[in-house]
Amino acid sequence: MTTDPIDAHFTASVSALTTPDSGPLRPLELPNALQLFDAQLGSRHLDLAARWLRSQGKGFYTIGSSGHEGNAAVAAALRPTDPALLHYRSGGFYLARAAQVAGTDPLRDVLLGLVAATAEPISGGRHKVFGRHDLNIIPQTSTIASHLPRSVGVAFSIARTRKLGVPCCWPADAVTVCSFGDASANHSTTVGAVNAALHATYQGLPMPLLFVCEDNGLGISTPTPRGWIAHAYGNREGLKYFAADGCDLVDVAETARAAADWVRRERKPAFLHLRTVRLMGHAGSDYEQAYRPAADIVADYDRDPVLATARTLVAQGVLSPQQALQRYEDKRAEVMDLAREVGERPQLDSAGAVMQPLRETLDDARTVSVIGPGERGGPPLTLALAINRALHEILQVHPEAMVFGEDVARKGGVYGVTRGLQAAAGPARVFDTLLDEQTILGLALGSGVSGLVPIPEIQYLAYLHNAADQIRGEGATLQFFSNRQYRNPMVVRIAGYGYQKGFGGHFHNDNSIAAIRDIPGWSSPHRPGPTTPQRCCTLALPQPKPLARCVSISSRSPCTTPRTSMPTVISNGSRRIRGSRCRSVRRAPMATERI
Repeated sequence: MTTDPIDAHFTASVSALTTPDSGPLRPLELPNALQLFDAQLGSRHLDLAARWLRSQGKGFYTIGSSGHEGNAAVAAALRPTDPALLHYRSGGFYLARAAQVAGTDPLRDVLLGLVAATAEPISGGRHKVFGRHDLNIIPQTSTIASHLPRSVGVAFSIARTRKLGVPCCWPADAVTVCSFGDASANHSTTVGAVNAALHATYQGLPMPLLFVCEDNGLGISTPTPRGWIAHAYGNREGLKYFAADGCDLVDVAETARAAADWVRRERKPAFLHLRTVRLMGHAGSDYEQAYRPAADIVADYDRDPVLATARTLVAQGVLSPQQALQRYEDKRAEVMDLAREVGERPQLDSAGAVMQPLRETLDDARTVSVIGPGERGGPPLTLALAINRALHEILQVHPEAMVFGEDVARKGGVYGVTRGLQAAAGPARVFDTLLDEQTILGLALGSGVSGLVPIPEIQYLAYLHNAADQIRGEGATLQFFSNRQYRNPMVVRIAGYGYQKGFGGHFHNDNSIAAIRDIPGWSSPHRPGPTTPQRCCTLALPQPKPLARCVSISSRSPCTTPRTSMPTVISNGSRRIRGSRCRSVRRAPMATERI
């Protein structure tokens, strides 16, 4: 059995505790204290088991939650129906939420993920993530803060789905929670997501979002300046700030409850700052002594949140020192028994099995027929008019569809592609966003997973690149990490290639599509004719949970040959386009007619 100094320190410290003197005992104002302590113990022993499994050649992931077990109290302050997007030190949260839902086995869940077993309930052995569909925990990648824009989209969609009268995955009073570390709080993605949330609530839009920053003071080896998180986020206008000692379970429970209740009542964003400690290094492969003095590492042992809870329970007379130690060892035995069992469970055995969530299957393939402009009669259409017609029809037929982006509403887009849509469908379904591509795509990701079908516009292909991780790291991976239990129905329309006369430059005339051509689970059709955009724009709509993408050409001559599209077979996975083929084309000379 692999041990760690923090393991021995816990045992020695609890053994040295004394039972309170006889007499009346102060009640512990935390009714579920023992249940939360159990979640903390489980999280700690999962970390120890992960390293043992790795030493046996059976485990593949050793980033742990040690020092962050106080987030179990955050889960207790929320409801299991609240959508949660968690970072990778959320073992306590996961176990505490699962304890609120009958029929779950969270210790086994996590261990199955550590050994990449096919029986793991969210990813099916494809990656170690915290997620489970019946717990409303949406699995996230470990890309720094990349899940925060989606979190904004999920929070936005709770009210918007009801405004549009379409079904939603979350209750009307749900609170969206997203967690991240102090290093991630400095990332531009976090800054943009917080700004977008405040921008929405400033306009009176509901934004029930709880940001949880678990501040252990380190970004792997880089220290966060003491007091920086409070300085950066503690006085933001419109952002309610709550702070607690993340190593004190009672403090976390009380503060998290106040924060969650405030967000649920006010429907506004709040920032919960938990001061935690990182124990056992960043991961099993991290040699912490190479960049931290040994004295600093040892000094952190006394801030161990699991030890702090044991001390509280003993001091309150809830447990004796011996009982606290017995619970600790009983949990170790339970976890290790499960670890030995799951280490023998089957794993994915082929590349095809690994990629199964992204592959087409006949079961979910559908045939979509779109009538081309030639059959409608009238003059030939430019590409812009063809897309505009398709979007009008989509909004008429599909109440869950929304069109949004920069300048798409009253202006009608920089090419007039969305002209008239807001007047026809209303401002709740066609609206302008702030000028931040990560927010636009995050809003689409969050609204898509909540029951809507977003059709966001990125004005120019060059504008995509500072936000491409929202597609690669978040959009394209969700069905992979969730074994298709979660999907991202969306059509992202991007103007690229040519531009009108007299205006250009690298921001408005960009042919760089290499970054978006190799992403599994994401289709990138390109074609200049006016028939293809109608087909591409409707690809996502008939499917229950599709993922599609349409890149349009910016300037084209009118189509002089009316076409009728052939039936197009599409799927929910990689969404290849068959029949009348969508293909890449070279840029044509600039058209004299602006579309």
